[in-house]
Amino acid sequence: MFSKKRCAVFLLLSGLAFMTPASARQWSPDAKAAALDYTQILHSKGGNEIVFLWWVVPETFPASPNSQPILDALSRYVILGVAHGHSNPGAPMSFDNIADLRITDQTSRSISALGTNVIPPEAAQAIGSVRTLAQQSLGAIGQGMRWFVFDGSTIHSCAAGKMSVPFAGETYSFDTPIPGCAK
Repeated sequence: MFSKKRCAVFLLLSGLAFMTPASARQWSPDAKAAALDYTQILHSKGGNEIVFLWWVVPETFPASPNSQPILDALSRYVILGVAHGHSNPGAPMSFDNIADLRITDQTSRSISALGTNVIPPEAAQAIGSVRTLAQQSLGAIGQGMRWFVFDGSTIHSCAAGKMSVPFAGETYSFDTPIPGCAK
């Protein structure tokens, strides 16, 4: 039989195990952390449904000679990871197969994702690197993410504007310039 103290500790630890990174507020984040925090949206929709969006921007990565091709791709293309998950007690989380996604820019122009056969090699390399990072750091959600590449000629993370992502009955938006851009 558990004591009251053991039950309280168990409940506290159980609650902590289900917390997401979005549950805590960062204290005095640096520019990279502010950019990462802003470009990731976690929406717990209730009914065991979750939506996660990650706009991968160059401001979240350190500049180095090795990372320059990826940073260049992230500045020319909008790379967006999306997961739409469902959890059921006693079963692993399942994810919708997201076949297509569109975004809109600040002028409400709709932009379709590039087909997998026309994604430039540098954007494909960026997706490969970010996919690995997401799978390692986000667990099941990272495993369930689908990655999309869009022409980024009218959407830039550090220029005035906006990007909207209509998805799963919601319209998620990112106002730009994002936090973490050089002033």
